[in-house]
Amino acid sequence: MKTPSLVLAATLLLSACQPTAHLSSRRAPSMGGPTLSAADERLADSLLTLALDNEALYTLLGDLKPMSSVTTLYLPVARPDSVPATRHRAFDATQQQAALARLARYQRAVDALHFPDLSFVLLPFRMADHGKRAMQINVYRHSGVRKMIAANQEFFGQWGFAPEVAPSVLLATIEYEERPLRYRAYGYLFGYPRAAVDFFVMAGEQQQPGKGIVPRRFFQIPVHSAREGHFVYALPKDQSPSDADSALYHRAVPVLERYRQLRPRYQRADGSLRARELLLDASR
Repeated sequence: MKTPSLVLAATLLLSACQPTAHLSSRRAPSMGGPTLSAADERLADSLLTLALDNEALYTLLGDLKPMSSVTTLYLPVARPDSVPATRHRAFDATQQQAALARLARYQRAVDALHFPDLSFVLLPFRMADHGKRAMQINVYRHSGVRKMIAANQEFFGQWGFAPEVAPSVLLATIEYEERPLRYRAYGYLFGYPRAAVDFFVMAGEQQQPGKGIVPRRFFQIPVHSAREGHFVYALPKDQSPSDADSALYHRAVPVLERYRQLRPRYQRADGSLRARELLLDASR
């Protein structure tokens, strides 16, 4: 199972909407917030297209995953005085300023994506490597996060989190926790079955440096872009998929099929997707 920090959680699929035939002549809907440049508008739409085509569809158009990852940026913004591995390396201030400008552009695009019950967040990871810090763009469904916390109240209550906590506060807290707690919290957020989360945490605790990973097999749920490698999590190597795994798969299938039927109606002549229109229409 992949998860944020050093092990990124991989997951997500799709779901859809009911547009009408005249949509191709409509303007892209306003996203609210500050006015974006044309280039930033295109970036916001491309991020949403990436989310819909991959595992985040199951957060955007379904309720399988309380949260999904969209993409990860690796930017050289970690200063030498804060990252031991870079303390003796030359620090390129010009390179950092260019990276910060790129980061600001992504932050504007993320902040502009507003939809009912959904929010996007850019989360810097705790770990940095040779001056580069990973920053993941995630999307979460507020009602899904509340339901997930309520179902695991004893676990999340140790930080003082009630179901109504702002997900951005929850994420900023658990990212800086120790690995077992971080893995479990992310496993629940990404919608993995409880047994898969238990195995992932256990395998992480048993893994020893230089000894390889605990033997495992992977359970795959297809997304629009690929059949494998996106919405995926680990199971013990000798364990067959459980009823919970099968139920999750069968809930995902109609979401993906509906998106595949709807997607061509929102596709421009150049192949790009009117992603915000699609999601707004689907959310009504």
